[in-house]
Amino acid sequence: MKVLLALEKTRASVGAIRILKKLFLPKGSNLFLLHVHAIPQKITGLAKERILKLSKHVENIQKEELEQAHQFLSKTENTLRHQDVRVQSLVKKGFPGEEILKLIRTKGIDLVVLGTRNYSKVTGFLIGSVSQWVLQESPCSVLIARNHPRKNLNDRKIKLLLATDGSLDAQAAIDFVNAVELPSSSQITVLHVMQKQVYETELALRMSRKDEEEFARLAEELFKARGREGAKLLKETRTALSLPDLHIDEQLVYGNAAAEILKSARNMQADLIVLGSRGLSGVKQMFLGSVSNKVVHRAGCSVAVIRHQHKK
Repeated sequence: MKVLLALEKTRASVGAIRILKKLFLPKGSNLFLLHVHAIPQKITGLAKERILKLSKHVENIQKEELEQAHQFLSKTENTLRHQDVRVQSLVKKGFPGEEILKLIRTKGIDLVVLGTRNYSKVTGFLIGSVSQWVLQESPCSVLIARNHPRKNLNDRKIKLLLATDGSLDAQAAIDFVNAVELPSSSQITVLHVMQKQVYETELALRMSRKDEEEFARLAEELFKARGREGAKLLKETRTALSLPDLHIDEQLVYGNAAAEILKSARNMQADLIVLGSRGLSGVKQMFLGSVSNKVVHRAGCSVAVIRHQHKK
C-alpha cells in the first residue's frame, strides 16, 4: 500500500498522526510524509515596510522555513517508527492542494491522510479548502482525520463504523479494513442503511455475532424483501472481514443514509467511519450532497472515504 500523509505544522495534523499510530499499515507499505509551504507571511510584512535588499531577507526566511519543515517531518517519522514501512519525507513549495494531488498521481498513492480544522460541536467539523479540494479531485481513497483532544492517548483501541451497500467502493472499504491492522481490543459495527421515503418512519435492527437466523427472520418481518437482502449483505460483509478476534456488531437501518451513519457514529462514539465514496446509484464521486460528502462534513470523528481503483 502506498500512503501519503500530508502534514502542516499546526494542531490540524495531530489527528492525522494519531490515527496512523493506531492503524498499522500492511508490512512493506510505502509511507510518504509531505509538507507544503507557501511564501511565509513574514515576507509580506517585509514588502510592506519596503526594506532594502528584500531578496536576501526572503532567502533567509525560506531557508529557516525549510529547516523547520525537515525537523518537523523527522519528528513525525520518529513518532511512526513502530510501523514496518518504508518512509520518505518530502518538502514542497507551492499550493498545498495542488502539490498533494500532483504527488498522488506521480507516486500512484492508494490512500492520502489529511488533518482538518474548524471543528464545531454542533454540526461536526467543516473541512478546510485544501481537504475539500483533495477530497473532490483525488483519484484515490482519502482519510480526513480529526483530533480528539480529550481521548486517552494510551488507549489504543479503535471504535470503527463500516457502512456498506454492496457497491464496488463498499467492497473496497471492506478490503481497506482487512488491510490495516486494528488493535485487538477494537470494536467494529457494520451498518447497512435502506433508503426510506420522507413520509416513512425510521426503523433499526441490531445484532452481535450470535442469533444470525433470528436476525434474518426479524429483518424480513420488518423490512420485507429488502430486509432479507440487507441481512444477507451484512452477513456477507461480516464473513468478508478477516478479523476473528475483534467484536463485530451489525445494524440494519431503514432511514436516510447519511443521517443514519452519523447517528450510529455518535451513538457508538466512533473514532473512525469507513465508507465507499459512492454507492450503487453510480452518482459521480463526491458530488455535492452525496452521502460520503455529507458524512465527511458533519461527522465528529475521522472519516475514510474509500474508492475502488482499477489496477492496471
